[in-house]
Amino acid sequence: MREIILIQVSGNDRPGLTAAFTGILARYRLNVLDIGQAVIHDTLSLGILVETPPDAESSSVLKDLLFEAHKLNINVRFRPIDEDRYEEWVAGQGKDRHIITLLARKITAEQLADVTTTVADNGLNIDSIARLSGRVHLEGEALNQDSRACIEISVRGEPQDGEAMRAAFLNIANERNLDIAFQRDSAYRR
Repeated sequence: MREIILIQVSGNDRPGLTAAFTGILARYRLNVLDIGQAVIHDTLSLGILVETPPDAESSSVLKDLLFEAHKLNINVRFRPIDEDRYEEWVAGQGKDRHIITLLARKITAEQLADVTTTVADNGLNIDSIARLSGRVHLEGEALNQDSRACIEISVRGEPQDGEAMRAAFLNIANERNLDIAFQRDSAYRR
């Protein structure tokens, strides 16, 4: 019987962790349906959505992943995903995508809260957030007045009121000393 399982790995990052876990998945010939990884301040967060072939049993692979996590002192969690829920999620991938880019001397929690609240108020869902600029030194602003921080937020869906959302972003930009770009994501944008 085919199973869909979300594997969530977290802990202190170091070279070879992703290879260790994907090597086990390869041994069992699992299909990777989705994958995402981020490292923030040397802490790894890795998610892998896998499908077991109909003739495979998931208990052996889960046991091997647990042993590997213990050996590497990493946390691993598993969550079964219902096939109908998976298909709903896949159908949602056809929604329009937009990119919101934030640029400032430094990115603050207030700036992010204002932007993400506006995103939520307009019925958009955040798929990913990524830092585009280099890491900022704690004394970076004092050392270099030209320092900049830039992040990109990928959202999915169509805004309920695009003009009102753009106006809200303009207000946030003015109030929070922040540049905000809102673009439809496409091959042309890239």
